[in-house]
Amino acid sequence: MKRWVVYYLIISLLFGAIIYLITLFQISQEKTNEAFITLTNEVYETKDIREFTRYSTRGYKPIYREETALYVVEIILALGSNEGLDLHQLVIFVIPQEKENINYAGEVSDRNDESQLVLDALSLQFDSKEDPSLKDYALSVGIETLGFYYYALTLEEDLNGTVHLYDYDGNLIIDTEVTVAHEFELETFVEGMSDEEIEARINADEAITETLINRLLIFASIDLVLAVIISIILRRRTQ
Repeated sequence: MKRWVVYYLIISLLFGAIIYLITLFQISQEKTNEAFITLTNEVYETKDIREFTRYSTRGYKPIYREETALYVVEIILALGSNEGLDLHQLVIFVIPQEKENINYAGEVSDRNDESQLVLDALSLQFDSKEDPSLKDYALSVGIETLGFYYYALTLEEDLNGTVHLYDYDGNLIIDTEVTVAHEFELETFVEGMSDEEIEARINADEAITETLINRLLIFASIDLVLAVIISIILRRRTQ
């Protein structure tokens, strides 16, 4: 076998491997994004956070739910992880009944947004208007991007306090007392999705295979044509 053929095969295999890796990453990312968008749409359409929360956490415990004329508010204790350690978070979802009936931010820099969470408890005092990570952002922009928005606060002990929620116009959404045990109880704990459930949700394998076959067929065709052209050029040079 001529030396140039060996080199050409090696280069072709390298390009084939690159195409495979790019396709794997690109399609996996696209399908993951599609699955996330589908889940957020389901939250707004059904006013049900269960599947979204099971997908995005290791599990959760329902704490409180209230429906008003304009909003559905759901409070949960979610189980996550940070550097291998369990992370317990109080998560407060704000879901509009109908977007058309409320005002909300269209961009994160909207200075007119009065959306606010105030949590008043002995173990935790929180005001989103004072929090350094939130105070400069229009929180209700989540309705524009996701269909809803939420607050997530890390809990390190039991909590007994009052939740005050305000909307874009500064109107009170709910004012309620909540009691949250820091530890999870098996009878009320809703497990997060298994790896198999997440893979089924994303459903990337079929799309990856189809796209990969198409791209490799195109590459192989171009690769073969180039090999023939190079072979002809080299033969003419040696004549």
